[in-house]
Amino acid sequence: MRTRFSISPSEHFEEKLLHFLDQQAFSFCFKGKGWGNQNDFQFEVFAGFGIKTSVDEFNPEDLAKLVNDSDDFIVSHLSYDVKNQLEKLQSENQDGIDFQQLKYTIPQVVLLKKSSQWEALFHTTDFTQNEITNFIESIENTVVEQEYSIGRQQSRLTKQEYLGAMQSLQHHLQRGDIYQANYCQEFYWENTQISAADLFWKGFSQNPNPFSVYYKIEGKRCISFSPERFISANGKTLVSQPMKGTAARGANENEDQTQLDFLKSSEKDRRENVMIVDMVRNDLSHFAAKGSVQVPELYRIETYPKVHQMYSTVTAELKDKNQLNDALLKCFPMGSMTGAPKVRAMQIIESLEHTKRGLFSGTIGFFTPNGQADFNVIIRSLLYDEQTHYLSCHVGGGITILSDSEAEYEECLVKFKPIQQLIASIAGD
Repeated sequence: MRTRFSISPSEHFEEKLLHFLDQQAFSFCFKGKGWGNQNDFQFEVFAGFGIKTSVDEFNPEDLAKLVNDSDDFIVSHLSYDVKNQLEKLQSENQDGIDFQQLKYTIPQVVLLKKSSQWEALFHTTDFTQNEITNFIESIENTVVEQEYSIGRQQSRLTKQEYLGAMQSLQHHLQRGDIYQANYCQEFYWENTQISAADLFWKGFSQNPNPFSVYYKIEGKRCISFSPERFISANGKTLVSQPMKGTAARGANENEDQTQLDFLKSSEKDRRENVMIVDMVRNDLSHFAAKGSVQVPELYRIETYPKVHQMYSTVTAELKDKNQLNDALLKCFPMGSMTGAPKVRAMQIIESLEHTKRGLFSGTIGFFTPNGQADFNVIIRSLLYDEQTHYLSCHVGGGITILSDSEAEYEECLVKFKPIQQLIASIAGD
C-alpha cells in the first residue's frame, strides 16, 4: 500500500515536472481526457519515475504474475515487434531508434493531479516523507530547457516507392490474401538535439489528444499525442476502440462540415472500420464470457484540432479477471495497425515497409492497484534517441480494395502535418 502525500506546488509545477522527468532514467507522464474515461481511474496528470520492480523479457507467465499479484501501479509498453514473440514472424528492416521491446514497471514514485490537486504516492520502505519533500523541491528548482538543433527532414521512401507498395498491396487484396492492411512509412531527422519535455509540453498545447503520453527509458523517449485507445479494463469489463477513417479539418466552417460529412458517408472508411471491429471482436472472444462481446458504438466520429476520426467501440466481459494480461497480449498488435487477417497482413506489410516500426503502433499504458487498466495506440508520435540524435515519426493508413493510392498518400501527409508543424515551430521556421 502506498502512502499519499499532498502537494501544494507552484504555478509552473507541471511544466517543471516534465523537465525533471526528462532527467530520470525511467519516467512517464500520461495526459489527456481519454485516459480513465472508461473506468474509475481518472486524472489530469498521472506521472512517475524510478523503478521498484520491472519485467523486461517476453514471458507471459511472469508478466501475468506481476499484473495479478502486485496490487500496485504498473506502467507498461509493448513495441510492435513483440508480434514476433506472439506469432511465427520476424523483422529484418532497419530500426533507427531500437526501443526496448517491452517493459512492465512498478514505479518508485507516482504523482497524480486530480481536480487541480496534486499528491505523491510512495512506499515508506523506499522513501521517507522528507525524501519525497526533497524530490518536490528538486522539481520546483528544475530548469526548463528549450534548446533545439533540428536536422533536415527526410523520408524513408519516395512517393513513387509508396505508390509501388500500394500496387503490391492491391495485388494481394485482389487475390484475397488479405482484406485490409495498414501500411506505414517513416519521416526522420538526423543530427538532431531536442528538449523532449519541452516538445511534449508545447505539442500537447497544439494537439491535446486524449491518449497523450511522455515516456522515457534511459536515453530513448516517446512523445505521443495519440487519439486512439487500444484497450481498457474496469475489473472484468474490457473496452477497445479501434480507429479507422481520417479526414483533415477544413479551412473554414463550411469546408470543415464538408470534410466531416464525407467521412461519415465514406464507404471505404466504413468497410475499413468494420473489418477491424470484427477482428477485435474475435480477439476479445478468446477470454470473454460467452455472449458478452458487444459493439455499442459503430462509425462514431470525433473531431480533434487537426483531423476528424472515425472509431467504433467493442466491449467484453472477462471470464476471469486474472486473464487481463492474457487478453491484452491476445489482442496485440491492435487490428487498426495491422490488417485482416492479422498474421498474413503483418507478413505482407513487413515485406513492403522499409523500416521497423519499433514502439510506433505498439502501446503504452498502465494497470492500477484496484483492477483498472488503460492502453493507447502509439500513433501521431515522435521517437527520439539522445545518443544517436535521431528523431523519428511514422505515419500510415488502412488499405482496402476501394483505396485510391494517391488519396492514401495524401492521408499520410494529413496525419504527419501536425507533427511537422510542431517541429517547424520549435525549430523557428
